[in-house]
Amino acid sequence: MRDIAGRSKRLRILIVAHAFPPMNSIASHRPYSWARFWRDEGHEVHVLTPAKHNFDGMMDLERDLRGICVHEVPYLPMRVSQPGSVLTSTHSAVGRWEWIKTITRRARFGLAMFGDLRLLAYRPMVRKGMDIMREAQIDFIIATSPPEVVFFVARTLSRRTGVPWVADFRDLWFRDMRLYQSRLASWLSGPVNSWLVKCSAALVTVSRGLQDRLCGHTGRDVLISYNGFFEADRHTLPHSYPRSDGKLHIVYTGRLYPGKRDPEPLFRAIRSLRAKDFDSKNRIVVDFYGFDDPWLRGLVRSYELEKSVSLHGFIPYSQSMAVQHAADVLLFLDWTEMQAEGVLTGKLFEYLGTGRPILSLGRRKDSEAACLIADAGCGVTLTTNDEIENFLLHLLSSDRPPSVGSAARDLFSRERQARLLLEALTERILSRAN
Repeated sequence: MRDIAGRSKRLRILIVAHAFPPMNSIASHRPYSWARFWRDEGHEVHVLTPAKHNFDGMMDLERDLRGICVHEVPYLPMRVSQPGSVLTSTHSAVGRWEWIKTITRRARFGLAMFGDLRLLAYRPMVRKGMDIMREAQIDFIIATSPPEVVFFVARTLSRRTGVPWVADFRDLWFRDMRLYQSRLASWLSGPVNSWLVKCSAALVTVSRGLQDRLCGHTGRDVLISYNGFFEADRHTLPHSYPRSDGKLHIVYTGRLYPGKRDPEPLFRAIRSLRAKDFDSKNRIVVDFYGFDDPWLRGLVRSYELEKSVSLHGFIPYSQSMAVQHAADVLLFLDWTEMQAEGVLTGKLFEYLGTGRPILSLGRRKDSEAACLIADAGCGVTLTTNDEIENFLLHLLSSDRPPSVGSAARDLFSRERQARLLLEALTERILSRAN
């Protein structure tokens, strides 16, 4: 970066985020990629994040944090999770919390930010943030939401110090983009978010669809910084190899949501092929990695696919990447709400990075996710039962699909996205200030 005299300038940046390594969440990768690659460019990076507890999930995401100043802030009178906490059984503390979160999901999601326990981190994080601001002479703050508490914190720090802050929306609050969210919570969330970001120096989001919705709501320009994949992860993975069991392994990693991100169309196609005796040897196997949702087990039983569908539970990030790399086909489930354009989970970009073919199931072939997959040359999007059946038949009658991808895929490396974002923010915020 250059200051007004054209000299190289070392920036001091504060990232405010709830999810950050070692928290094993797809949401951790975005702020970590900024911290890592901005650090590698010679900038001083501070991360302000609340302390993690068992209800936050596994703490086994191993990343290089050297040279990144991570400030974890306690906010609850509970034992703090330690790095390396791995879910070993359903009786573990993390497993119990995941079960509690599942049975209370409808109530929690219905209240949106207004029932979010993490709002209690606001005052402790502001106190710690002010200490950082005084000691480090921060140039700008960037907060990535949800949860919205990070926006409250960043806004307060900016108001008290005059340092510009940037609001990054990984998801939006609109009801068609959230699961179980009540109409009242959605209606109230709009004015609250508008008030939060009114004084922000810039708005950022993760897709064109979210950009359009956010522009329409705020009347402001919105930058896009896509999620992506870590190039180093791709190079350190073992060689892609077929499994020795002679099965066709379709792999899904991550969260599922009934009616929104739902594998039922795939189950329906597999059952139909079985009924037509096209897969009498049960060669099609679907492997799910993530929380063992009771509704998913019920769905598997209802389609009588217990011999073909396996639910493996949580696994460490490194193992998840290896599993994706070894898959014959990766399953991506596009968000089913037709009006919720631009809901691009970070998992899609992980898939792109492996180079394995992607089978995307959705309602439209022109959604942003479908177009991204097609443009990157990494897979197909299917919308009807006949299409899915024909695709599976083709896979059964051919050798293992080769690796896929094109130069377009490489545009979505996290390093490139982090560099482009910093360049845009420097031009938009710091150049104007100078």
